[in-house]
Amino acid sequence: MKERLGRSGGLLLLVHAYEALLVLLLGIIAALIATAVFFRYVLGEPILYSYELSSLLFVWLVFLSLPAGAARAAHLGADILTPYLGEKLLLVLQAVAHVLSIAVLGYIAWYAYVLAGRTRVEMPTIGISMAWMYAAVPVGCGLYIGWILWDLAHMATAPRRQLAEV
Repeated sequence: MKERLGRSGGLLLLVHAYEALLVLLLGIIAALIATAVFFRYVLGEPILYSYELSSLLFVWLVFLSLPAGAARAAHLGADILTPYLGEKLLLVLQAVAHVLSIAVLGYIAWYAYVLAGRTRVEMPTIGISMAWMYAAVPVGCGLYIGWILWDLAHMATAPRRQLAEV
């Protein structure tokens, strides 16, 4: 990951803190589910809000993980063309993929934003609007778009970095 982010220690520290937050969120979800299972099957007293809250947190975890996965080049990729392309052509292909990704993510973020604004449904056990769940989509997509823009800005100037698969 260090080669993807360059030599910027501050940025690397920020990325590590962000990833630590994601790990903490995953830990909270796991603890919530384990507690809910214990209460339901051992004590016979289910925690009614556990399913909704863990689902809400999981959706946020998934969409907040988008830029973290991109920084590690951990998203699914196909290595069909990349072994046969030179470094310059690979950079062009990666830039095209980034631009197309921005377009798709922008559309998804806009649609989720509209959907979040229209929803009037509440989660019955925790009493909050489903808009909070839908809001994870534009936030995650926006952060991912931010990472893509950062990567595009540093693509040509990065010294011989490992390129992501396209």
